Amino acid sequence: MANWSQDHDLVYIFMCVSFLADGEVDDSEKEAMRGNVKVMLPNVSDDEYQSMEDAVLEKFVSLGSDDARKEQYKTSLGSVHSKYDGDDKELFKVVKNLAYIARADDDIHENEIELIETAVSEWNMNDKISLMNTGKSLFVDLKD
Repeated sequence: MANWSQDHDLVYIFMCVSFLADGEVDDSEKEAMRGNVKVMLPNVSDDEYQSMEDAVLEKFVSLGSDDARKEQYKTSLGSVHSKYDGDDKELFKVVKNLAYIARADDDIHENEIELIETAVSEWNMNDKISLMNTGKSLFVDLKD
């Protein structure tokens, strides 16, 4: 993948929560993903986003197995952590956005929770972020 950037890694982790968790991406998740990229990357144009999404989807498919996709997810989490220089407030926003994507289809899948918990753990934020799953929604709070 030429021109792969930390922004691609951000889109990749959003895509994983959308697709890897339950094997499908519905329109509400696609819109949530696009909207959350706009929040995190406000200077990215629609065309740039579409190009990134296409490259991320190509990489996702080319990895071929869920195990390989999960390994890339962890790699991308590391890249996103570096992108925000470990800034807890920015990483908290990313976790909130992951939760937003997970609940976009009104169904919180256990794999979505696992992926979000992996992000919190990989970023050493277990003592800073609280996740509450009600089955229909997922709430994310920053602990004091």
